[in-house]
Amino acid sequence: MENVSAATSSKNTSLSTAEDLPSIAEGIALCSAFALEAIFIVAGNLLTIVLFVVNKNLHKKNLFLIINMAFADLMLGAVILPLHIYLMGDTYNVWTSSLYTFLRISMLVVQIIFLQVSLVSAALISVERIYAVYWPLKYRTLSTRAYRVAIFTAWVLSVVVSTVYLVLPYKGVFYFVLLLIALLLLFILCGLNIGILRKLRRRRIASQQQNRASQNQRLTKTLLFVSTVAVLSWLPIIIIFPFMEIYEASIPLNIYQICIILCFSNSFFNPGIYALRILEFRQALSLCGFRRQAVIDMEGNQRRDNRAMTPLTTLPVDLSHEQLACKQQAMDTKL
Repeated sequence: MENVSAATSSKNTSLSTAEDLPSIAEGIALCSAFALEAIFIVAGNLLTIVLFVVNKNLHKKNLFLIINMAFADLMLGAVILPLHIYLMGDTYNVWTSSLYTFLRISMLVVQIIFLQVSLVSAALISVERIYAVYWPLKYRTLSTRAYRVAIFTAWVLSVVVSTVYLVLPYKGVFYFVLLLIALLLLFILCGLNIGILRKLRRRRIASQQQNRASQNQRLTKTLLFVSTVAVLSWLPIIIIFPFMEIYEASIPLNIYQICIILCFSNSFFNPGIYALRILEFRQALSLCGFRRQAVIDMEGNQRRDNRAMTPLTTLPVDLSHEQLACKQQAMDTKL
């Protein structure tokens, strides 16, 4: 799972003939696509985190896991993708890297951490949602400490897994285990979300709880959509990964890179979903837009006031010119 950049481990390892060698033009196109994807990932997730930090209305425990995933996705776009672009450019002979092996190992170690945290956070979000749907009374008493412990545990486990990868000599077995972990997390996402949907369909909402229940249902559907996008983004790389790493099948390098693009696309889909569907983030964005419009209106009013004051300052000058003209005409008449 986490070895989504493994195609750069040895140059052209899955290519058997000279006609299959990647061209520089293809490398430039793929590097441009990854660079554009990195920009979207950084911009979207950074906006989500900034909104959470500056807006006190977003400081809610049910959004902690979302911000944790946004931070992991931000690191993927700001750190992992630039390194992947640099190594991929060397693979496609766009440029030459003298630190290829060192950068590849360093990138994979850090990449395992961020990808694991992102995927585990998505699973924890589904667990938190199903707990809120099936046991709402207990969910309301859930403390902030429980969320902090869950987030801390996700990071510790990811660091441990990354350390095992670094010291383990048999990488093939390790990749297979990571693939099984990814599949397990995706199955957990699907199973929990199916249970959430069934519960929501059967629930009869009392009139005095309509508002709270509608907000809970809207948030649940949003997170369900996030989980669905995550599954669809990961499926291509999960399908072709065993054939490349375990069965050593010849997969075109360009196809593999496209699957990597789809895998990382999940990191910039999430911020857009939060801003468009989660009420708290949408209100924060609207508030920022309102403040910006207020500043623009204020500046416009100041400019109009300045223009309105301009004739008052030029009026005495115009009168003096008229007086001088009258005096000159009188002198000419006397002459």
